Amino acid sequence: MASGRAGWTGGVLNKLTSLGASLALLLVAAASITQAQDAAPVEAEQAAGFDAAAAWDEYEQLLRGVYAYIERDDLDVEAQFERSKAIATRATNADEFRRIAHQTALTFMDPHLIVGPFTDDDYAIVMTAADMDVRFADGMAIVRDVRRHSPAFEAGIRTGDELISIGGIAPADVARLPFGSVLPDPTAAQLDYGLTLAANGKRGFDRVIELRTGAGPVRTVELISTLTYARSLSGRPLVTVEFAGADQDVAILRVLNSLGNNDLIAAFDDAMVQAKDARAIVLDMRETPSGGNTEVGRSIIGHFTEDVRTYQMHRIPVYEREFSVPRQFVEYVYPRKPYFDGPVFVLHGRWTGSMGEGIVIGMDAASDAVTIGSNMGDLLGGLWNRDLPTSGARVDLGGEALFHVDGTPREDYIAQVPMTPVDTAADGSDPGITAVLHALERGE
Repeated sequence: MASGRAGWTGGVLNKLTSLGASLALLLVAAASITQAQDAAPVEAEQAAGFDAAAAWDEYEQLLRGVYAYIERDDLDVEAQFERSKAIATRATNADEFRRIAHQTALTFMDPHLIVGPFTDDDYAIVMTAADMDVRFADGMAIVRDVRRHSPAFEAGIRTGDELISIGGIAPADVARLPFGSVLPDPTAAQLDYGLTLAANGKRGFDRVIELRTGAGPVRTVELISTLTYARSLSGRPLVTVEFAGADQDVAILRVLNSLGNNDLIAAFDDAMVQAKDARAIVLDMRETPSGGNTEVGRSIIGHFTEDVRTYQMHRIPVYEREFSVPRQFVEYVYPRKPYFDGPVFVLHGRWTGSMGEGIVIGMDAASDAVTIGSNMGDLLGGLWNRDLPTSGARVDLGGEALFHVDGTPREDYIAQVPMTPVDTAADGSDPGITAVLHALERGE
């Protein structure tokens, strides 16, 4: 989503300012010692070491003050903070602390909540660097969907396959590893999240996965790291136009993870010109895992509405927490030429993230489009970025809670035509496009 411009406010700022002042006094004292004794400053710095307690306070204050999704009913936030604090405050250096802070963030099961800078040993960020969505079912690790034309897809991994091991480790055990020691007793939802992280591997390492299709034999596949795969996609066009159907009169406009590139505005305009005579348009948002900005999002939706319409609602909790005064507003989309007045279908799935999710709920709210798809990426809220001076870490988090204009949280949106999988069927075909063409045949 669009990066939030709101900065630290009120108490959060005061606490950080106070911390900064304390650090400044320490620096002044160190300078005075330097004048009297050359060797003492280095020895004093080594003795003082990394202030893990101050680093944790800074991190926890940020989440409590700014993170829009800190109030949760699916996990015990207070218990998690207590566990993580006990571990993080024993960190001896900034790198160790950053790792613990990131593992704590993962327990929230929110791909927008991450703590960098990352190393090759960190798990790949889902869903941007992910090619499989995996869940536990009856004690087995089952593939729910596969990103089309990804390493997993090309290796023949399909919906319904059972993962037997990941890197030689059983799924029940490997699903706990992304959380380290901060989460000794994961919930079922956290285990599913950890399993998907584990299946998509660590940033700097290839993957070895054992799996089985149906009652067939166990086979082993070796896959490149999903980060390598994600980087390989950088040269793609911003949007593609294809035609399908018996008469090749159904235009498929596929946005290729470019919602953060403002050049997409003009490129999508051109795509609409190519599609203007189509019988129907498919807006394929299944390959937009990395989000983007609202300027691009509104420009796309504008081609499918004749009137100024609301398309999503924002709420910024930090102001209410600080001042007890809520801040909530709706965002509008304006008509944009060329307007298309024929049938429109919007496809979405697990690789529809952030601004992609915003476009889906916006098309539902502001147009007559039919949405078809599964649960989306669930990248919570509008993305803000904050630096933590004490540890040198950088935190991405959702600072704005986002909603459909009917009040439904964006992450709870259900398609008008729900379906899973929507990217890849068990036989390798495209179930989303198939569903659209069938709907048109039936006159829906």
